[in-house]
Amino acid sequence: MIILGINAYHGDVSAVLLRNGELVAAVEEERFRRVKHWAGFPREATRTCLEMAGVTPRDVDHFAISRDPRANLLRKALFTLRNRPSLGLVRDRMKNANRVRDVVSALSEALGGRCKESGARSEEIARRLHYVEHHPAHLASTFFASPFDEAAVCAIDGFGDFVSTSWALGRGTKLEMLERVYFPHSLGLLYLAITQYLGFPKYGDEYKVMGLAPYGEPTHVEALRQLIRLKAGGGFELNLPYFCHWSEGASMTWDDGEPVLGPVYTKKLEELLGSARRPNEPLEPRHEDVAASLQVVFEESAVHVLNALYRETRVPRLCLAGGCAMNSVMNGKIRERTPFREVYIQPAAGDNGTALGAALSVWHNELGKPRRFVMEHGYWGPEFTGEEICRELGVRREELAQRCVTRKIEDEG
Repeated sequence: MIILGINAYHGDVSAVLLRNGELVAAVEEERFRRVKHWAGFPREATRTCLEMAGVTPRDVDHFAISRDPRANLLRKALFTLRNRPSLGLVRDRMKNANRVRDVVSALSEALGGRCKESGARSEEIARRLHYVEHHPAHLASTFFASPFDEAAVCAIDGFGDFVSTSWALGRGTKLEMLERVYFPHSLGLLYLAITQYLGFPKYGDEYKVMGLAPYGEPTHVEALRQLIRLKAGGGFELNLPYFCHWSEGASMTWDDGEPVLGPVYTKKLEELLGSARRPNEPLEPRHEDVAASLQVVFEESAVHVLNALYRETRVPRLCLAGGCAMNSVMNGKIRERTPFREVYIQPAAGDNGTALGAALSVWHNELGKPRRFVMEHGYWGPEFTGEEICRELGVRREELAQRCVTRKIEDEG
């Protein structure tokens, strides 16, 4: 039984391949394109997974994509009616949803099209295609890959299919959804807004702010607490006048290439914290202090969610996923500040890992198959022998001689 899972038309697009419920290959498109967080469709990653598994497109029994344009449609409609967001925001979201719906043609092209003998015809792909909602894919990616038979499971990120945070109880091959936080409220958006404010505009720059935080003092904590309100039961709400992603809309580009996000904060944030830093301006102690303060407020908010999850489940084991699960500083404090004693965080906790979650969700939830896989390392991509590397260097000797010196060390030790 071969299942191909993909994350497409989002950041960090990727592909994975399961054989009989066990992971064989998992690859991010950026590794081939040499552009961080590559968006669009994972063509090279998909082909490489098939090559690594030694299978053809016709051997694939099920295709799984970690998006579902039909998810939460009522909530999307009610939000649009109540808030009347800009036409640009609605148009961007509809354009992306249409791409996800038309993923069959992209898959067909990536797998060889209609004409080649090994190609998978579009109609065959459509019959075998499963749309798995973004957050359930996050949850599945960590719990079903963990060594735990029972665990509290949580995903915290920016947004996916109109949800930013979700938590569940995992038992065996089942995930019981307990709670969700919906658009426009998001801890990922909180961190993104301050990341942009501090002059780091690129998609995925949040790690720079996490790294900047230890250099500063948390002198702006009270100010930043004004951006978010923690609610009973683990919920939270953003103070929306400080953000524009929900009204004017932050432009988002998910075409092939580097993803681009427009500003998500309003001038009101600069009234609160002072003028924003431009990317080419020097970092000052004030910026370090804002980063330190953001990390404190983010940790408070994440711990608020996790403690509520423990109170609801009373299970001391936690599986964590979502882009915010890449905040390793917060992760290191989970056992100190919550009752969870065992913590599993799947290596590809961000959107790249939703390809794995979609595939595992089909294996367990759609097909009713038992668990037989634990992810104990992150080495699932292609590898190259010394001979292959030397051959490539030899072919490109003249080109490389202009830029670098190569030296082969025979003794690995």
